[in-house]
Amino acid sequence: MGKDAQVQAAFPDLEGSFTLQSPQLGTGHALQTAQKVLASFQGTILVLSGDVPLIGKETLQRLLRRFRKEKAALALISTILSNPFGYGRILRDSRQWLLRIVEEKDATPAERSIQEINTGLYCFDSEFLFSSLSGLTCDNRQKEYYLTDLVQLAAEKGLALSAVLHPQSEEVLGINDRAELARTSGLLRQKINLEWMRRGVTLTYPASTYIEPTVRIGPDTVIGPFTLLLGKSKIGSGCHIHSHAVLEDAVLKDGVAVPPFAHIRNQTVRKNNQSPLVHSRRK
Repeated sequence: MGKDAQVQAAFPDLEGSFTLQSPQLGTGHALQTAQKVLASFQGTILVLSGDVPLIGKETLQRLLRRFRKEKAALALISTILSNPFGYGRILRDSRQWLLRIVEEKDATPAERSIQEINTGLYCFDSEFLFSSLSGLTCDNRQKEYYLTDLVQLAAEKGLALSAVLHPQSEEVLGINDRAELARTSGLLRQKINLEWMRRGVTLTYPASTYIEPTVRIGPDTVIGPFTLLLGKSKIGSGCHIHSHAVLEDAVLKDGVAVPPFAHIRNQTVRKNNQSPLVHSRRK
């Protein structure tokens, strides 16, 4: 199975269309490819990146509200980084209005010192976007069609632009290597664990507990350290999962206790289950 087919297979319930960018000639070229599918659409177009997994609904809603309030041709999310290496820099004029974006490889030393960066998350007015994509060129060091060039194009036309400065950079940053993947995975794990604790689940050592996003857990359940809850596991209320347990696509009914080092896979366990790996919780 090719990578494009794998991506489509990951979204079986998506109500929409897929389009393949081949060859890959930059972010602007990606939108030129998508334009073939969206040519008849009129309205607001939200452009996201597939490698920004921590982006929250509230942040996107804020971007949309700003875009609509200012009746902008283009709005984007920016953030401040102490080390902005590798990211496109946000350039503003003396009035702090959005002027243009310059990519790392095309930036001057002075421009590289700017700490406000582009996250690659945008809102576009469809009319502006579709009428402007054909004007993009690949006159840059990477010989790519930059979507970021639309910022300068809109500014030169005197159109309304907006940049929403996001204070929590970790939420809006992409993943470029395995180190950043590990960092982002850790942040996602913390976010998931915090949400479950707020819903009434006790994690005795949250830093060592791994819960996948597809897992569901009832209140008043206690989860010990070094546990893995994977797949579509469903944990009832009042359960006790002891340390080093692994649950894969498992279902625990209310009140079940799982002893240390148990591995339960594709099983439904009830409180009176007599399996040597699972015992009923004592009252």
